[in-house]
Amino acid sequence: MSSSQPRSRKYYLLAGILIGMACSYYLPHEPAFADSTESAGKFAVCTAQTTIGNSEAVFVLDFVTGRLVGAAHNTQNGAFTQSWIQNVAADFNAGDDAEYVMVPGFVSLRGTAGSTPALGGIYIAELNSGIVN
Repeated sequence: MSSSQPRSRKYYLLAGILIGMACSYYLPHEPAFADSTESAGKFAVCTAQTTIGNSEAVFVLDFVTGRLVGAAHNTQNGAFTQSWIQNVAADFNAGDDAEYVMVPGFVSLRGTAGSTPALGGIYIAELNSGIVN
């Protein structure tokens, strides 16, 4: 009884390893994305992924003026080195009563020669007109 018990443990261990490897190979897995959005009465803030291994970019949309301001944190020097400003009210031809919603998303863009596109983008909708940019 004692001589067969260590042998059966080895077989159970080997079978468990093989079943675990087969399950991890054949079962699909989903990557986790952690973009975030927060909105208050007059502002919305969201993050979008830049390139692999870099920090995310943060975007702030002012609902009153329709101005979008964004910045990306550079991990090499520890400062915000890239910034963007866009007047989305002009893009939507929106008046003073415009209502905006903003969410981040994953985008697949082709880069031009020598540039790497971002992996994330933001989508902004103006609720009165129903237009999304």
